[in-house]
Amino acid sequence: MSQVQIRINGRGNAWPVFLGQEHPFYNRQKYEDLANASCSIFKTDNNEKNKIQWELLIDAGHGTVQYLLQNSNRIPEAVFITHPHIDHFLGIDWIIQSYSKISQKPYPVYATILTWKKILKAFPQLELLVDFHELKPCKSTIVEHIPGVQITAYPVYHGQSAEGAAMFLFEVEGKKVLFSGDLLCPLLKEDDFNQLKGVDLLVTDANNRFPYPECNHWSVISEKNGVKTDYLKKFINSHSLGLLLTPHSKAYAPISYSNYFDFFLENNFTLHHFIFDCLSFIEKTEPKQVVFMHYSGNEDAKYYDESILNPSELELWIKNVIRNHSIETVVTVPEIGHCFDI
Repeated sequence: MSQVQIRINGRGNAWPVFLGQEHPFYNRQKYEDLANASCSIFKTDNNEKNKIQWELLIDAGHGTVQYLLQNSNRIPEAVFITHPHIDHFLGIDWIIQSYSKISQKPYPVYATILTWKKILKAFPQLELLVDFHELKPCKSTIVEHIPGVQITAYPVYHGQSAEGAAMFLFEVEGKKVLFSGDLLCPLLKEDDFNQLKGVDLLVTDANNRFPYPECNHWSVISEKNGVKTDYLKKFINSHSLGLLLTPHSKAYAPISYSNYFDFFLENNFTLHHFIFDCLSFIEKTEPKQVVFMHYSGNEDAKYYDESILNPSELELWIKNVIRNHSIETVVTVPEIGHCFDI
């Protein structure tokens, strides 16, 4: 019998510890604790648990390659990039160059077309070394050469510079795993939410506990003391739909990509129609298990005078939130290298 698992390669945000400071959540003396959020889906043989049959890498930012070198020390079969911020794709040059020099073949990369075009601006040398697979909004794509695996990209908003940003739903041998990537809000229709309902595992951005939309990350909850915060209300009331759609409407976006967003325009959506916190998303999609990563807490400290928590404190706080909302799901704030069965 074989086994499919999710492994945490890194759990941090872009700058887990600011130079010259300490952080309660991250240990600055442990390189692995400073790696940006990254995961692997991998399959092993139960007879040889350390032998990986295949591995799919989701995001490859700071510290990802170092983790791979010190652990499995093998090149993943493909890499999937959620959005074009360098803290999530810095390592792909190292991975692709390794593959190219060893195999003399182009390396499989999966992303939306807008994300890939922006990555190529940073690493133009990779264009001829990559077998690029375009992920179109809400269209399932079979992962080549990996039996029983397909991926669907669902658009999200993560600021004006995150062109083509998406959350990724992997369907693996009858199980569903959703990686939120970094986001302020998902750009989803009701049918999309229905497709995401009841996923086996949600790995989500937990950058801050309370809303501060200007950081372009959603918060764990949208309220403080039972009231929607002024920061969130002001953001929703002072911006139009165009803000959320602009990173997905570049002039070079093909029709096959941009057509998805016509729905929001045709139905007169406003920001009030979208979800800006993880708790509301969990209530709507009912995942069986939730893994919280990419924690910072800096906005909580600066704008709410709330403490930045350590890992056990954050997990306990989120569990209490989930319990108070009568949500039935398993909550984990993982360690590096933590593996989840699916």
